[in-house]
Amino acid sequence: MTPAVFVYDTGMLFALERQELPARLAHRALAGRGHPPVVPLPVLAQAWRPGRWTPLTRVLPECVVFGARTEVPYGCGVCQAGHTEGDAKRAGHLLALAALPGGKRPDAVDALAVVVAARHPEAVIVTSDPGDLSAYRDALDSGDDAVRLLAVSELADFVAGKSVLR
Repeated sequence: MTPAVFVYDTGMLFALERQELPARLAHRALAGRGHPPVVPLPVLAQAWRPGRWTPLTRVLPECVVFGARTEVPYGCGVCQAGHTEGDAKRAGHLLALAALPGGKRPDAVDALAVVVAARHPEAVIVTSDPGDLSAYRDALDSGDDAVRLLAVSELADFVAGKSVLR
């Protein structure tokens, strides 16, 4: 069985930026195993703030910035290929079909994170918005159940070995 690829959404990057202990511990564990954590390029754009130094400056080299066209140390063909036109179309499809929780507006960055995760054989999206991301995941045309979710609020339980993946 292929180990899961962890895809960070903006909420995870914000937790790392705030240096929250569960996020730091989870990242340390994930960065040291198999495929590095994946940060979709639009997620990085959404989370990055100006400044000479930020905790993300230390975290990003331990991740694959998906779509940045840089060498992927793990050799993942999906990550090396980056975004495709099909990714944009698939994300648009998710934006149109997702049954988002009440009052939520479609978010192309979240939809792209789900598409990036779905391109990997097994993936876990680390998110602060599991309701939104599950709506996009559930709208995948392939009925892909290989994409699971891990709430940032449950990172401490995850690090402790509890079963919290959705």
